Amino acid sequence: MSRQWYSISELKGLPGLPGTTDGIRAKAKRENWQSRKRHGNGGGYEYHIDSLPAETKAALLDQAIESLPETSGQLTLKENHALVLNDNLPAPASLPAWRRNTMDARLQILALVDQLAEQFGISKAIDKIVARAQAGTLPEHIQQIVPLANARSKNGSGKQTLSRRTLYRWRDLRDIGTTALAPAEPAKQPIPAWVPYFLKCYQKPQKPSIPDALEELEYLLPEMLSMPSPSQARRFLDKMSKVDREKGRMSAKEIKTIKPFRSRDTSDLAPLEVCMCDGHSFKASVRHPIHGRPFKPEVCAVIDAATRVVTGWSAGLAESAQTVADALRHGIMVNEDKPRGGIPLIFYTDPGSGNKAKVNADPVFGRYARLGITFKTGIVGNSQARGLVERLQRSLWIRAAKKLPTYSGKDMDASVQYKTQRLLTNDIKAAAVLISWPQFLDLCQQAVDDYNNRPHSALPKITDQGGNRRYMTPNEMWDAYLAKGWVPDTATELELDDLFRPRVQVTTRRGNVRLFGNTYFNSELQHHFGEQVFVEYEPQNGQFVYVRDMDERLICKAGFEANRSRMFPVSESEHAMEKRATGRAKRLYSQLDEVEAERRGVVEIEEIVPAQISQFHQQLIDEEKAETNSSPAFKEPDSPASRIQAYRQLMQQKKTGNPPCEEAENWLKTFMNTNAGKTMADLDADIQPQGGAPCHP
Repeated sequence: MSRQWYSISELKGLPGLPGTTDGIRAKAKRENWQSRKRHGNGGGYEYHIDSLPAETKAALLDQAIESLPETSGQLTLKENHALVLNDNLPAPASLPAWRRNTMDARLQILALVDQLAEQFGISKAIDKIVARAQAGTLPEHIQQIVPLANARSKNGSGKQTLSRRTLYRWRDLRDIGTTALAPAEPAKQPIPAWVPYFLKCYQKPQKPSIPDALEELEYLLPEMLSMPSPSQARRFLDKMSKVDREKGRMSAKEIKTIKPFRSRDTSDLAPLEVCMCDGHSFKASVRHPIHGRPFKPEVCAVIDAATRVVTGWSAGLAESAQTVADALRHGIMVNEDKPRGGIPLIFYTDPGSGNKAKVNADPVFGRYARLGITFKTGIVGNSQARGLVERLQRSLWIRAAKKLPTYSGKDMDASVQYKTQRLLTNDIKAAAVLISWPQFLDLCQQAVDDYNNRPHSALPKITDQGGNRRYMTPNEMWDAYLAKGWVPDTATELELDDLFRPRVQVTTRRGNVRLFGNTYFNSELQHHFGEQVFVEYEPQNGQFVYVRDMDERLICKAGFEANRSRMFPVSESEHAMEKRATGRAKRLYSQLDEVEAERRGVVEIEEIVPAQISQFHQQLIDEEKAETNSSPAFKEPDSPASRIQAYRQLMQQKKTGNPPCEEAENWLKTFMNTNAGKTMADLDADIQPQGGAPCHP
């Protein structure tokens, strides 16, 4: 409440009044000033401001202005102005900073007007503030905000003075609502006509720079439109949101990294209610268990969403259904060496070929169905939905790979990575830096153990025995559920051996079943002639299979008998290795054909006809023919590469009219019935030119 009463001691010396106490008292009595007894120490009388002379009132007004307390810090909206009085006005928090600061400056000046108006009237208070503003004699903290209160744009400032009309207008706007005092939002500029053409050049997956996009724009922009400058294009792009700006430049998967996301809450899950699985190409080279050369194995981990425990893992030479199944088997297994694990209720993976393989995901005889697991896959390209297991790769496998000198991740120094790869590729002595396959498996197990015993930021906090406040480890979270009485659903090792033995549905024929080109026989099968049965096999052993009827009752254990394509049984792993080697050979020979074509200067394959074979090429054929004629007795090849080489030589020998020996001819017929032989025949048919023989390197 502003002051209305003043004592003689406070009035003494002011303009328009006598200079003595008695003189003021006599003037007050003579002019009949409104008075009252003074309360407190000293007694006497005090007089109302309305009874004082005009000069005295003006002096008191100046004193009131000078005695205003100085504000400090950034302008803030006063509490009594926090509510907007008009629903059509924006909320203060929605205003940009410059509009909000201008509004706050006007509110502070109006608050000064209100304070002085209580003592001297609104008209006199406004007049005095206007006069002091024009003279620049307002209190410093008030004078500084006058230009801000007069501002009408973001980058500009208003004049240093105030006017009666301005202050009255601000009072009327404040009566409408608080944010009515904020400057009006500047009108939005229309989008330039060149923008759609420019964005077509700029929003491309190649991510061209602004100068490159403008260079292309010169050919696309209609003549009636003027070319924008690089600064104009850059300013327009700066005004766009990043999501709109990067459309077309980022793929649908990549652009999700800058879009809003929904966080998955796992706090209401029980252990093994949801388990997630994902494969990962290990980011360090190790020694191949077969040929000993450097390679990057495939690793796979199963993580429980509720406790973050890695319940199982596996490693393989490449991504496969067997690697995924082995990781799941390891996750279910519980024994003295591995006390944590169990059968998951939901198994959530990416839609990879290994996860969705029929041997795993078939709704009738797949491993998931036989275990009673609900199998779920995410959407292709939406790896963010599986962020929990995707983040696991960095905390588990990449962290383990960085312990090896052959690490080659994205964050690796490029020059060091290049030198390491050259060393591994060119120098046989570099094999010393490669760890063996058993050492790699030990490294993986140690990495999983360290992860499960490391505090995890997604788990609750506890106070450990040392009095330290920290997050729980996954193993501690798992044990906490066990302490509450939760018991996992598990299977014995014998049950796991049976459940994870892959199966195929086939038809029996005269006591035989066929698998991978092999024939398996048992006399018990004669009673099931022509029936559909399940054949279960050991992936690493092709000597026997288990046969079950469609009700999954065991019929017999059938042993390897014979087949027309092989003298010895082939296991699934050998069959896969043979198929993989054949495919790699086919790709290598295709590349070799391309290299030979480039060396001969051939542009189009249609131009390669027998009449146009170069003299140099014919010379190579003659030399190879001479070597074939002078070669010793045929020796049956014993490796995939040597078998393909022998096939090439014998086929070339037959094309030149020089038939091979009887042993070679018999071997060639046998080889042509194998998968590798059929592949090579398809390859010859693909690359054979019109009117000529196959162009072998």
